[in-house]
Amino acid sequence: MHIYHRFMKSINEGDTLLIVAPAGTVKKEDIQSAIDLISAQGWNYEIGKNTFNHYYFGYNYSGTVKERLEDLQWALDHPTAKAIWFARGGYGGVQIVDFLKLNKFKENPKWLIGYSDNTVFHQHFNRRGIPTLHATVCKPLPEGHSEETYTTMIEALKGNVLHYEIDTHSFNKEGKVEGIITGGNLSILYSLLGSRSLDHFEDKILFIEDWHENYYHIDRMIIGMKRAGVLNKIKGLLVGAFTKMDSKDENKFYNDPYDEEAYSVISSRFQKYNIPMAFGFPSGHVFDTRAIIMGGKSLLEINKDNVKLSIEI
Repeated sequence: MHIYHRFMKSINEGDTLLIVAPAGTVKKEDIQSAIDLISAQGWNYEIGKNTFNHYYFGYNYSGTVKERLEDLQWALDHPTAKAIWFARGGYGGVQIVDFLKLNKFKENPKWLIGYSDNTVFHQHFNRRGIPTLHATVCKPLPEGHSEETYTTMIEALKGNVLHYEIDTHSFNKEGKVEGIITGGNLSILYSLLGSRSLDHFEDKILFIEDWHENYYHIDRMIIGMKRAGVLNKIKGLLVGAFTKMDSKDENKFYNDPYDEEAYSVISSRFQKYNIPMAFGFPSGHVFDTRAIIMGGKSLLEINKDNVKLSIEI
């Protein structure tokens, strides 16, 4: 049992969310839609003082390591806020995660909200028994996001159980499984192998998603996780969006958010494991990205006609 479940508070009108950017650079106008959403819910917000900084060192960061760490530590230590909403992903979380201090956070736990590079923080906190929310970041994708992207995030933050029903998929393996859900961006999970920021996977349901990867690298990452002893521990697999894979000129599925070739690679590597598997869950770098409570208690039912998933804190 995750020890902080009973301390994670639902967010009510008048409560405060914090916005910080621990990775890529971001501008105020990039997150205006998120600010508008926060205000529409009757919530308050505070923005980290370094959020709109810019620092280039082979990548456009939202500040130096020191500045990004300062903002995230400020947010973790905040005495009254109920959630931390990451401004965007990109790259940079792994540079600061080992320096985070959680003493004050444990006195006032709060939701961490984001995806992609923020998988670093999901895993680091989930490993320590702290649930997090895998959901959109403040900066939307260029094509925007579906209404459900935000309503499911809001439902989770209000403490409600998440219920999903999606269509079946040809790569699915039927079955019913209960367990704690964990995972996130496959590239980030792979990069955390061997570290103290990777969650424990025993008897858990693994969720994965990714984008802009080569098919062979998906295969390499899954083999890497297998060789590290991860895959034989899980008891269920939930596969989200794998989009913009490989070369745009050569991939006929390039604009399909649920790339069939990527799914074929994943399915082939998991066939030896006698676990239920669901493909095509709407979450990841896609227009429709539903919230998932990482570290949440989940029930996954995969039938011939549909897939049902419920998640609660």
